[in-house]
Amino acid sequence: MKKIDDKQTFLSQRDMPFVEALENYKKEGLAAFHTPGHKLGIAAPTTLKKWMGPALPYDLGVMYALDDLHEPEGALKDAQDLAAQLYGAEQTWFSINGTTALIETMIMGTVGPGDTIIIPREAHRSVMGGLLLSGARPVYLEGRFDERWGVPLGTTVAEVKATLAAHPEAKALVLVNPNYYGIAIDLQAIVEVAHEQGVIVLVDEAHGAHLPFGKALPASGLACGADVVAQSTHKLIGSLTQTSMLHCQGSLVNRRRLTQVHQVLQSTSPNYILLASLDMARQQMATEGATLVSHAERLAHKLRQSLQVIPGIAVPDKADFNHIYEYDYTKVLIDFKELGLTGSEAELLLRKEGIEVELVQGYHVLVLITIGDTEASINRLIGAVQQIAHMTVAVKGEPVTNAVEDVALNSTKLPVPEVVLTPREGFYQPMTTIPLTEAIGHVAGETISYYPPGIPFLAVGERITPAVVEYIRERQALGYVPNGCADKSLTNIQVIDDIR
Repeated sequence: MKKIDDKQTFLSQRDMPFVEALENYKKEGLAAFHTPGHKLGIAAPTTLKKWMGPALPYDLGVMYALDDLHEPEGALKDAQDLAAQLYGAEQTWFSINGTTALIETMIMGTVGPGDTIIIPREAHRSVMGGLLLSGARPVYLEGRFDERWGVPLGTTVAEVKATLAAHPEAKALVLVNPNYYGIAIDLQAIVEVAHEQGVIVLVDEAHGAHLPFGKALPASGLACGADVVAQSTHKLIGSLTQTSMLHCQGSLVNRRRLTQVHQVLQSTSPNYILLASLDMARQQMATEGATLVSHAERLAHKLRQSLQVIPGIAVPDKADFNHIYEYDYTKVLIDFKELGLTGSEAELLLRKEGIEVELVQGYHVLVLITIGDTEASINRLIGAVQQIAHMTVAVKGEPVTNAVEDVALNSTKLPVPEVVLTPREGFYQPMTTIPLTEAIGHVAGETISYYPPGIPFLAVGERITPAVVEYIRERQALGYVPNGCADKSLTNIQVIDDIR
């Protein structure tokens, strides 16, 4: 329960203060002489009216009566405070520019030009954006990689200790927890190691907004003592796409600076429906979260058990990975290696069966089981995989029990980065375009990734090594289209002039 400053009113987690403010404003029936131009939906396009219907009158512009995302003082501040209370933060900020803007915010808010920041090799491209905007110099954690399953396993306490010892000047540490595959690191121990040296811990928890509400899920970043945590509220719980939350605690971070950077990176015309969806999602999790997430956990276990008995299909459990700390079982990796199918081939077959997956890599696809899943959706997925396995065995014969390691698996392991310039230094250098065949030894002028998962295999300011070119060739052979480069075929690549 939260007492509103200077008022004798109390809010509980059952309340939705920002939603209620919008509803009350609509009831006033004021003539709208302000943005947006459709004027409460009156002049909205016909199709938009069909799509959004009663929601359109809530698509309002920034006005004194409805609070301001950049300096909230009323209902929106109350909504953010309730979110902070629910997740155990000391302050929370809402985002309508996704978690990308929040990861950039926490980097810009804690490090500046020339500062050293330690980041994981599997960091999302938004971390590169934060480096470009802040001017900080990255030092990479190599992390671990599971050769059998073709997935990153994250860093270890020992690696973090060694990296901090080698770079005592580091001001901040970025961690991904859990990663796209649900694999979690020993976050609490790593936070303790970092804090002993006064290093700020920033956590990309894009795939963890549901963690506090499960029965057997990894601990959240805040529970482990992290200083700043960015969550994609829309990914695994109920807010609208593009909405996220940033949480902060402790004394190592200047919260006013975070607010200032947040203001820079958020639209000055935030969509109030998106903001209201965050208030709704927080209230839903506060009142029903334990039930909803526990149901998703149960469905995930049912899915795993059903898939594991299908000939030719493998679904790893925690024990199948190489000494991981913790695991989110609602991220289900479905491996088709024994059937002789790559992930790309399996994805196409699943789409023919009416199934859309989250991610495709190597020999596997990844599916996310969330609060939106049902017995029917799980059964449909099980049936689709059974059908694919049956058809594949009928055509190819018995499952391949010792499939040869080839391009499909190799292409999942990222090349080791060689930083020559910071992303900011590199971004403002003169650039030229050269054939990829001539690029080895040059310094990249582009940050390039494949999406999802949106992890750059090459960043501005990094040297183009033989391993980078090999990675590109392997991905091209599998038909993947890169993101972030001027030439989508990657026949040519941008490099920085006169730097080798």
